[in-house]
Amino acid sequence: MLPILLAIGPFKLYGYGAAITLGGIVSVRLLWPHRARMGLRDEESFWALINLCVISGFLGGKILFLIQYGWRDLSIMNGYSVLGGFVSVPLCVALFARWKKIPVLKLADYMFMGALIGHIFGRLGCFLAGCCYGKPTNLPWGVVFRDPRSMIPPELLGVHLHPVQLYEMAGNLILALVLWRVLLAIEEGKYKPGLVAAGHFAAYGVLRFSLEFLRGDTLSFLGPLTQGQALGLGLVAASAGIMVWRSRCSPSC
Repeated sequence: MLPILLAIGPFKLYGYGAAITLGGIVSVRLLWPHRARMGLRDEESFWALINLCVISGFLGGKILFLIQYGWRDLSIMNGYSVLGGFVSVPLCVALFARWKKIPVLKLADYMFMGALIGHIFGRLGCFLAGCCYGKPTNLPWGVVFRDPRSMIPPELLGVHLHPVQLYEMAGNLILALVLWRVLLAIEEGKYKPGLVAAGHFAAYGVLRFSLEFLRGDTLSFLGPLTQGQALGLGLVAASAGIMVWRSRCSPSC
């Protein structure tokens, strides 16, 4: 829709980058008042965690993208797969929690709440850039991309497509509203930690599995199963693992 929001001479403000930046600002602003409850003893620890998770999330998403689409172009802006972050960020959170002697599940709840907020804006960025596009549709809310600078394949420019980026954005927004209330209930002692992280994994896994049927950029995995669907099922399995761990671990988990 708007791959470039503003262009002044050589300077270009890309829609995707602007949306990602805004999402990061909103996520950090929401987490900042909760840093003590996260187990972080000082501001330096908070910013160290944020920076490490951002870097790990980017690297995980970049590596998975290159695995999926090949190593033909190593340009840092070539592409990104959000599912890679579901591997790299939990690892980062677990290592950081061990380093700072913070219960892993408690820290994971906050960080995946923040990641979910960022993901909402990320899908808005995808819509502006034209990546992660949908299949052609005759439905009245189908969207048309006309800007040749977008990431839509040339043959799909001018074609009505499912706005799957907005579908996912809406699904993530609803999930965020639900999990935010769960997070507040955990702070009040009504639930044990780990429920937000598990809920995020399971709900997004189901959402991604379902939306793969409407996406136009899917990659095959096994039979009719796409790579996105396989990874979605993996997230559901990981959620089940978190719930088992949550039920068995001590408060120090």
